[in-house]
Amino acid sequence: VLTTSTRARLETPLLLCLGLVCMGATLSMAASKTSLASPVRTRVSSSRLVASASSSRRNAVRRIAGAMGTVAFASSASAGAAPGEPDMDMAKNPRVYFVQEPDVKSIKRTDPSSSSERHNLIQNVQYPKESPFIPSDFKRYDETPDPQFYLQPRFVTHIDDKAIEALTQYYSSSFPTGKPSKTEILDLCSSWISHYPTDFMPAKAVGLGMNAAELKENKQLTSYVVQDLNVEPKLPFPDNSFDYVTNVVSVDYLSRPTEIFSEIHRVLKPGGKLINSFSNRCFPTKAIDLWLKTQDWTHLLIVAQYFKIAGFADPVAYDITLKNGHDPMYIVEAIKEK
Repeated sequence: VLTTSTRARLETPLLLCLGLVCMGATLSMAASKTSLASPVRTRVSSSRLVASASSSRRNAVRRIAGAMGTVAFASSASAGAAPGEPDMDMAKNPRVYFVQEPDVKSIKRTDPSSSSERHNLIQNVQYPKESPFIPSDFKRYDETPDPQFYLQPRFVTHIDDKAIEALTQYYSSSFPTGKPSKTEILDLCSSWISHYPTDFMPAKAVGLGMNAAELKENKQLTSYVVQDLNVEPKLPFPDNSFDYVTNVVSVDYLSRPTEIFSEIHRVLKPGGKLINSFSNRCFPTKAIDLWLKTQDWTHLLIVAQYFKIAGFADPVAYDITLKNGHDPMYIVEAIKEK
């Protein structure tokens, strides 16, 4: 019997074929299964931004960067580019942003329980002046209305216990804990649990999600809203409402992410922070095309660019995967400047 602790999982990953995701038959089969099951891995083997003690960092970087070549580029005939070849100058071709290689020296794990020593994985990333995204990046295999997909409540967790532990530790080192506070927090794409620490006692905790039954069961919320952000990205809150916004393993499902991030920026108080967390699992039929075609490193770049377009301060990214963890856990966050 599959329990909440072990989670029902489909261990049928998407296959890579010459660096390309084979979407056809694999996703056709997944479409009928994932509607009631937990997310599948997006790769045959879990990518890691940090190698184990027995492996070199450079080999880890190579594994993460393995799917970078799957990002589609517009051909360019400008000087320096061969006919029919993409221009690799980011100023001329913003999509070059997605094929930046990680700085090997910056690839370190962050202890999620520490608020002082954090290793920013994207500290040397260069950002394009124009958006690197194209409309097809946000297409999804299943474009049917999302409320149909999320109609059946899922009282399961979509990452393993160690990933949840890492996330809760990170929240504990980021939020005021130990006593009631005046903190106001919004959990975006929320469900039946928010993974907040038990000693985090905010004045207001609002959940916004897709399933009322799941939200009603979330004891960490003081109120909730049911809303499909891919249809209506405008958040139903006044300007400067929240100290924090969290989004757990859901950013890959946003088909209008730059609009949504701009709305998050609007409802955050000056100095407020948006914390995005994700792993390497997803419902493949509902994740955006660009996410499925890339790996963990590029996922950090994708989310970081959402922040930049929305007007946040420079984002930071951390690998908070526990040393004995299985599912990786990444954070990309930024503050709304005062």
